Amino acid sequence: MGILDRRFDKKESKLKRNYEIDDTLYQRLQEQARLYDATLTDLINVCIQQLIETENITLFEQARHDASSTHSLSIRESNLSGLENLKDRFGVSIYKLVNIAIKNVLDELEP
Repeated sequence: MGILDRRFDKKESKLKRNYEIDDTLYQRLQEQARLYDATLTDLINVCIQQLIETENITLFEQARHDASSTHSLSIRESNLSGLENLKDRFGVSIYKLVNIAIKNVLDELEP
């Protein structure tokens, strides 16, 4: 394994998808993006990957005053496949899975 293999992931095809993300979660994610050398799309891909690996699917209630906005994101093909598998296994919509993935990681970072 070379130094580049240890430092970087191999490039994977990404597909554009539109997801509704709770505004509060999106704002918290923007704060994290300022701390790390990563785009929001990169962070969301990491969140989705973590959800696929852990299968920690805990539904949460959206606050009454919180709205959702649609965001166009480039999602890795492996993450799209993993989300489809989770949707089939647990009967939770992909929109909710993406929000759960983000919330899980943000809650772990900011308890």
